[in-house]
Amino acid sequence: MKTIHHSLLIWLSAISILSSCTSQKQTAGTSAAVAEAITTQQYTFVASSVFPTEDSRFNPRVLIPNASNLYQLTSRYDVRITPDSVIAYLPFFGRSYTAPIDPAKGGIKFTSTKFEYKKTLRKNNYEIEITPKDNNEVRSLYLTVTPSGFASLRVTNLNRTPISFNGDIEANK
Repeated sequence: MKTIHHSLLIWLSAISILSSCTSQKQTAGTSAAVAEAITTQQYTFVASSVFPTEDSRFNPRVLIPNASNLYQLTSRYDVRITPDSVIAYLPFFGRSYTAPIDPAKGGIKFTSTKFEYKKTLRKNNYEIEITPKDNNEVRSLYLTVTPSGFASLRVTNLNRTPISFNGDIEANK
């Protein structure tokens, strides 16, 4: 029960951060440019912050009010979407249930050419679900995009805890 309550607290914190970031920052693109990029599947999600499900600094059994696991990223991490491929290069912080054989293969790094792409428009925001069919690690990518281009990405994985990112949408050149 505490785990469910802890997860709810994490998501509520993320929503409040998302709301404050949206009001403070506007992306360079217009809502028409964002809509066109998403409709044509020619865009890149650029992560600016990461929100791991678990943080090793805190005991997950203890509910800490106002504790935030949001970290600002200082390097470029992104997910590039085109009609024929999804290329992900993202960091991972959290619990992994299997270790990679090659330590250089940490993070969330993959290229998929066989994937499902579902897009819906809900309350002026795009909700996109990408399900790679040729990757045995990543189960799905859930992307929520505002008309201004601010986006939130949640990655679910078979052998790792879920992780979320905030960032912006850029049209591919």
